Amino acid sequence: MDLDLVLNKLNDDEKKFVSALIDKDPLTGAYNRRKFDQDIALLGAMYKRTNKGSSLLIIDIDHFKEFNDTHGHPKGDLVLKQVTSTIEKGLRDYDKIHLYRYGGEEFVVIIPDVTADKAIRIGERVRKKVESSCPVTVSVGVSQYRTFSEGLETLIYEADRALYEAKRSGRNKVIVYDQSSEKPEVGDWQKIGRS
Repeated sequence: MDLDLVLNKLNDDEKKFVSALIDKDPLTGAYNRRKFDQDIALLGAMYKRTNKGSSLLIIDIDHFKEFNDTHGHPKGDLVLKQVTSTIEKGLRDYDKIHLYRYGGEEFVVIIPDVTADKAIRIGERVRKKVESSCPVTVSVGVSQYRTFSEGLETLIYEADRALYEAKRSGRNKVIVYDQSSEKPEVGDWQKIGRS
């Protein structure tokens, strides 16, 4: 059955309620992977029209499995909620609507119309807020949607690769994927290049 056909039969309040059930993660209140897949496709369409770059953050809780094993899953669920709330506090109002629970302890933020440098600052602000107010830390991978020909898969792949490098190189840091740089840069964040 087509979801749109069902939604069209509902009044506005019922549509909002059903959409929230379909699009939101019930534990954290962040949007879910299904909603991310829809919105990332819209980003591609928007980019074709505006030619503005957008960035993607993939945020992963460091050592979350160990946290759950040590403190139990109920405490882990509370930490997931706390981290979600803290990530939201580190985002601009406009970006809060682009926060998704990507899976498990991983979150994604789409940041439309920003440069990689601004996305790095946002990622660093989020990382510091989590570090100072939660019992866990996060690693952040950043990618920049520079040209439409690169494709959305590239945007996700590059952010994931940057996240992997943040994890591999010690965790609790922000790393941006930069195709023009093969060497990590000095600073609070680093860049990794294509190999």
